[in-house]
Amino acid sequence: MPRELLAHKGRLAMTLLAIALGVAATVASWVAADSVATSLAGTKTRGDVGVAVRAADASTTMSSSTAKRLRGLPGVQRVHEVVVGKAGLIGRDGKLVAATTVLDRAGTNWDDSGRFTLTDGRAPRGPGEIAIGRTEAGKSGLGVGDRTTVLLSDGRARDAVVSGLFDYVSLGPRSGDGADPVPAVAYDRESARALLGERLSRVELVVQSGVDPDAVVRAALGVGYVVSTGSELAAAAAAESDDTARELRETLLPLAAIALLVGMVVIANTFTMLVTQRTRQFALLRAIGAKRRQIRVAVVAEALVLGLVGGTIGTLIGIGLGPVLLAVMRPGDDLGYTVSPVAVLLGYAVAVVVTVVAASGAARRAALVPPMAALRADAVVPKDVLVRRSALGSGLVVAAVVAVVATAGPSEDNLTRIIGLLSALVGAAGVLLLAPALAVLLFRPLLGLARRHGGSAVRLGVRNAARDPRRTAGTATAITVGLGLICAFGLLSATFATLIASTTRANVPAGTTVLQPAAGGASVLSPSELDKVRATPGVSRAAASRDKIVPISYPGGRTERKISAIEPDALGTVLTPTLTAGVADLRRGVVISQNQADMLGLGLGAPITLVPDPRTPINTTIVGIYEATELGASIFYDVALAPAPLRDQLTIIYASGPTARTALGEGFAQRPDVTVTDREGLVAQGIEAQRLAFALLYAMFGVAIVIAVFGVVNTLALSVMERTREIGVLRAIGASRALVKRTIRVESIVISLFGALLGVTLGLAVGAVMQHAMFGQHLWDITVPIGVILTSLTGIVVAAVVAALWPAAKAAKTDVLAAIG
Repeated sequence: MPRELLAHKGRLAMTLLAIALGVAATVASWVAADSVATSLAGTKTRGDVGVAVRAADASTTMSSSTAKRLRGLPGVQRVHEVVVGKAGLIGRDGKLVAATTVLDRAGTNWDDSGRFTLTDGRAPRGPGEIAIGRTEAGKSGLGVGDRTTVLLSDGRARDAVVSGLFDYVSLGPRSGDGADPVPAVAYDRESARALLGERLSRVELVVQSGVDPDAVVRAALGVGYVVSTGSELAAAAAAESDDTARELRETLLPLAAIALLVGMVVIANTFTMLVTQRTRQFALLRAIGAKRRQIRVAVVAEALVLGLVGGTIGTLIGIGLGPVLLAVMRPGDDLGYTVSPVAVLLGYAVAVVVTVVAASGAARRAALVPPMAALRADAVVPKDVLVRRSALGSGLVVAAVVAVVATAGPSEDNLTRIIGLLSALVGAAGVLLLAPALAVLLFRPLLGLARRHGGSAVRLGVRNAARDPRRTAGTATAITVGLGLICAFGLLSATFATLIASTTRANVPAGTTVLQPAAGGASVLSPSELDKVRATPGVSRAAASRDKIVPISYPGGRTERKISAIEPDALGTVLTPTLTAGVADLRRGVVISQNQADMLGLGLGAPITLVPDPRTPINTTIVGIYEATELGASIFYDVALAPAPLRDQLTIIYASGPTARTALGEGFAQRPDVTVTDREGLVAQGIEAQRLAFALLYAMFGVAIVIAVFGVVNTLALSVMERTREIGVLRAIGASRALVKRTIRVESIVISLFGALLGVTLGLAVGAVMQHAMFGQHLWDITVPIGVILTSLTGIVVAAVVAALWPAAKAAKTDVLAAIG
């Protein structure tokens, strides 16, 4: 067995690389997730706080008087008031610094509770001084002694000197209800109350041992407050870190699995070719008494050795790639790097399992080789195998097409769409099974063209690719999977971009000016910004949407949807949704998108309950239905019905007027926390955001293509080995080394392009079903990613030429006398 593995070192190296790259992607993904989880779990937390008290909702006000009452409770040793408010830090370049926390909660008061750890300078001592987070200092270029500007609520701005830098020690989770977000700016206590507001975000209590803080606080304050003990907050913080790591794994590991799938195809094809080439060897072993089980075990043992070696290489590469993946996934985060034993074991387990499973079919076929096969000069692939494979593939494709057509309605519910998507994947598997038959259909006319119009290298290269459709299809399939995924997600991305543009242009008039929080994310604008817009000369009309995902109830059940509270006169003026039924009168009820109405089974007059606040549900009816895709789908309702806190959280401000764009640009020129744009700017923002979201997918699919190229190298190298005599004869009758090299290159290009064309076709088909399932459009409402396809095909041709270099050189060096001797 070792002799067989070492007999062809080049083939061995290519197979090991195919294994190693798939394993590396898996290990790097696991290491990145582990590092995030370990860093978050190891983040310093505060353990001296007995209980934290916060208001249950915006209707309950916490102030210094509340803290004073808590300070007088029996068993309470210390009380710390926490103020949170808007604080946007301006960097040296005059731009808003991207903070860890949403802008509206990025400011707080300095205290000695243990929240702050000074890393440089000192604590702030007056209204003209601030301390800033060490992370924000690095992003802004600011240091101790520098002067900067802080943007506050209601458009206020204050200059301040940086007195110190700090690291923040959170109490509990950093996001969600009751979170302790990491501030970017800290003022002294009095300045914070004057600049950020009198209202307290929470009150922290340190209590004596043995005191039940929950009972004491509830007895003193009654209802309307949320009381959390220090242990509960610590548990919530640990759960948050676990959730973050799990989400990261759920994002990365499926992508790594794709690389492994392509690697498995390459390995399976390699072992199939090896078994075919060694048919006489296995037959001779059977003839001298070897049992089928011994043959099967020998092949599996070879796979096991390759898996262990490839797993070692891949694990080492994955450990090295982990920091790069962390930098891409969590830029700017101060994370430690952790390599756990689980990651190493996972690498070896994946390598061994994938390699053994991929080689199992070849091992089974090797064991079935009869002793009489030793008398045959060439290995023959049983025709019944190809017939059964083609029949199964045809059945899967037909069943998939029927299922996809049956679930293709744009108004189908989520379960039906999922069925359609799964059917598309089944159809893709069917096409891969049909690949040898498709190769026969394609190469027959291609051979005719090559004989009539091609040179010697083209004729020989096409003939070599066509002589064994099963081998060619097996090699091309790896490329098909990788390129198919690129084209499917490329179509999804291009269609998404088209939807962003069409939906935005359909709902926002060309003359509408748009104002948004520059910080993005969950940041909001305030009513003062809306007042300023309305007071700006040249603005004739202005309105604001307050978007939130909330529970809704309707006759068919309950779900969650995005709802937008907006002024009734906004529809038809600054926003122009196209109605398909009813009227756009929010004073009479809500206006819902056609897509949402179809999915929920709702029509005009249907009752619906919106729950932006559990205490004040909004019971209303549908009075209008407008045209929109799921991307822009929303339920518009009268802002007068929204809870008071939500009315003050403006997501987007829309304004119109003859000179609104210019006037608002000038009016907010000194407000880097507010972005002023127009409809096309809104389109560009959405397209750029989705483009970045797909970048990691393309990178991971690129790894799959690289593995597939190694498969081409393997196939060509093995093909050269089995055609040694043929190549020798060609050289003997006058073929030059250059001709032999060109022949191998043509063969590589033909095989690669076959896989690429199959991948493009399959990817576009599956992508069409994916966009239907995700966006609720017709199957044919797609945007074909021409640029992605052309780039991919060009890259495949280049890769095919590169892949042929070593096998071509090997073929050209064939010893003529040894080959024909």
